[in-house]
Order: sequence, then C-alpha cells, then structure tokens
Amino acid sequence: MKHRFVVLYEAAGMSGQTASYLIRSLLSEGCIRYETVEKTNKGLNAKLIQREGPTGLITTTTLVGLHPENETRLLSVTVKDSAEQTAEILVAIAEERTTAIDLAPWHALQGWLAGGECKVTIPFGEQLARMVPPIAVRLRRDFSTLCTLIKSHAFLHQASRQRDPQGQIVATLEDYAAVRELVADLISEGVNASVSKTMRETVQAVATLQAITPGGVSLPQLVKTLNLDKSSVSRRANDAQSKGYLVNLEDGKGKPARLTIGEPLPDDVEVLPPPEKLDRCSVAEEKGGI
Repeated sequence: MKHRFVVLYEAAGMSGQTASYLIRSLLSEGCIRYETVEKTNKGLNAKLIQREGPTGLITTTTLVGLHPENETRLLSVTVKDSAEQTAEILVAIAEERTTAIDLAPWHALQGWLAGGECKVTIPFGEQLARMVPPIAVRLRRDFSTLCTLIKSHAFLHQASRQRDPQGQIVATLEDYAAVRELVADLISEGVNASVSKTMRETVQAVATLQAITPGGVSLPQLVKTLNLDKSSVSRRANDAQSKGYLVNLEDGKGKPARLTIGEPLPDDVEVLPPPEKLDRCSVAEEKGGI
C-alpha cells in the first residue's frame, strides 16, 4: 500500500465499520495495524495484519456526504449537474477518441523522481498559517493537506526550483498559487466558510418560490425553476437540508417535501489568502546592512 492510491468506484465499498476504520487509519496514520483471529488446523490463532503507507484514496458516490470522520480526511469535488455540463459530456462520448497514449515518458518521469531528493521546504509556510483564519477545527487537517499539495507541486517542478543548504527543494509562491486555484473553494466549502454556486442557486430558488408558496416549496416546483432533472434537484435539496440551509416542513414519512428557508447562507470567507498578499509579507534578505 506504500505510495499507492486505493480506488473505490463506489464509496459503498467502505460502508462497513471495519472497512471504514481501516481506510481512515491508513489515510491519517499512514499505516494499518489490525489484530484479528484466524482459524487454522491447530485451532484459533491471533494474527497481526500490518500495511505501510502513505496511501491516497479516490472514491465516488451519489450521496451528499460520506462518514463525517472520513470526510475530514478528504477533499470532496462535486461534479456539475447543469444541462450545459451534460451536453458537453454527450459530445465527448460521441467523439469516440481512440488515440493511443504513449505512457513511456510518464514512466520515465516517475523513475527520475524516485531517484532524487524528496524533501521539500515551504519558506513562507509560517506566514501562510498565520493568515488562514482559524474558523474550524477541520482546518488542522486541511492545512496539512494544503502543505502536502504545495510540496508535491514543488517536487514535480524541482528542475526549476532552488535548493536550501540542506539540499531540500524550496517551494515558491508559484507552487502555492497553482494549488490554491485547485483547492481554495473546496477547503472553504469543507469548513462552511462558503457554499458552492449550485447550493446558493438552489436556496435562492426556494426563497423566491416561498414568496408565492407560503406552505412550503415542492420538489416539482423546484425542478421547473432550476430546469434540471428530479434526481439532481433532489440531491441538491438533500445537501442543503443536511447543512441546515433548507428545512422540510413535512414530517410525515413518504409524503412530498415542503421546503422552506433555514439557516442563512454564509458570506463567502477567504480562507486561503491570494499569493500577492503572501508576497507582500515575505521577508527580504539582508543586503549591505539594510
């Protein structure tokens, strides 16, 4: 399991308590130590199963969220459910691309990376940490993930990076900028410092319909307003309910939902500062006594 990724095409594959615990331990602790009992010809014997990491995980699900303890160890990317995105997917399928990909250069790159220095230092790490608002306990894990991504980007671009006196690769603000562009929204949404565009669109649609439907907004009304299929709208509504932004007034089991506004949507908080702010905070080297 060391330096590998576990790919589960359905998150249900780790729905059992034991599987969920083992994967969680592998992600956070970097190893698995699991004691069990096995049946042999000589009776029952204790057995220690040990697997070394570090290991990554990629999984997909149609649920609005995973086990809370697992969710804090992952960055969740929501696939767009818009009609425009569906149209682009249909065109991509119809293109029937059959171009063969030469993997040899990628394998060579992996071999080259494995033979070099792997340690990376982030000289602006402390300044970055002080500029991240400590608004959620989850940030303790997310910030560690952010630093790992910055180091990974610098590691991949080590040919154009400097080395410190210890031979470590020195990460730059360019590495931070590239990573921030990918994960800034994901981290903000993960700590409820902001909400996605689809979440805001859905809640605002309910607010608009609520003005003409005092008894609660039905799912068919929301489907018509958002111009999406029922399953996508249902998932959006469930996600908003799980975070408290929508409330279902109908408490009868199996009866149609009657949605209304719940907690107010948060104002977007900038969790990860832009690179230019870090650049202004960087410390210049001493030159000529200045």
